[in-house]
Amino acid sequence: MKPKFIEKRVLCEVKKTFPDAQIMSYVLLKGGLVSPVYKVKIKNPSIYLAVKIYKSKNQKMIQTNNNVLSFLYEKDFPVPKIYSNNLFVKQGIVVMEFINGKNALDVYNKFSLKVKAKILLNIGKLLKRLHSLSIPDFWVHHKHEVRDIKDWLKWNKLRVRKYLEFAKENMNNKYYLFLKNEFSIFLKTLDKNIDFVPMHWDYHLSNILVSSEGNILGLFDFDNAMKGHNLADIGQAKYWLIFRSKDYENFKYFLKGYGLKMNSKNDVLIRGYFILHLMAVTRSIWKKRRLNWIIKEHCKILDKLIGDVK
Repeated sequence: MKPKFIEKRVLCEVKKTFPDAQIMSYVLLKGGLVSPVYKVKIKNPSIYLAVKIYKSKNQKMIQTNNNVLSFLYEKDFPVPKIYSNNLFVKQGIVVMEFINGKNALDVYNKFSLKVKAKILLNIGKLLKRLHSLSIPDFWVHHKHEVRDIKDWLKWNKLRVRKYLEFAKENMNNKYYLFLKNEFSIFLKTLDKNIDFVPMHWDYHLSNILVSSEGNILGLFDFDNAMKGHNLADIGQAKYWLIFRSKDYENFKYFLKGYGLKMNSKNDVLIRGYFILHLMAVTRSIWKKRRLNWIIKEHCKILDKLIGDVK
């Protein structure tokens, strides 16, 4: 069950920043699968706020997100200002600045190629800017923290082993054989000569707000922020573009925006990280019947990749 919006409690939290405020209305925003976010209209002052409601068990994840947003806000990234965060017995409340804009995925799927290209160029540039920052001490994943390059290499070997075991036990043998070959090439290519950076680790269009022209207005959801290889963030972004938009052709604009010169090594590693994330999601939802449609989509993607290899 999702945490609930309790107006009296939310108002108490809002008043910590805006003492004379009164809540006029609120509406649930799109997204927020784990922690719902509401657009809240207040008076005194007359503004909109964004209010996130989260379960107490996610406190560590939320605090990381808040720390990252506050850090990036000071560096003029297009992120919301955090006003307050308070944990109650069963759930917590984050009050933050509301950024007005359109969901980038909605704009991407409805508008022209010109706008699509501009969005991808811009989000590529923004990710490069993020990756260029020095890694703060608080940039720590809530579950599988990776301290350095050595840890990163070790962790990805573990991921490959887990996903191959899963595929062998649960999936059609053609997928297992394909994954075995792909991951073998990936691990042979992955070495210690990588750019170890602060990663978003959930970088996709649904976590970004844009204008109708494709300019970035907001970046959100650093709940999974962790340290790692810059190409892993890129590979994951590619997965989301293909999964959400069925777009196999335009990722080149993202790479151009990022300023990444492609070569055989980068191509292998981005492809490997792309497949790793696909398998991570597949494994995590395998027994959830209501999400079986995602597994079917993943199999279609794997079928296309297998067909491209032949």
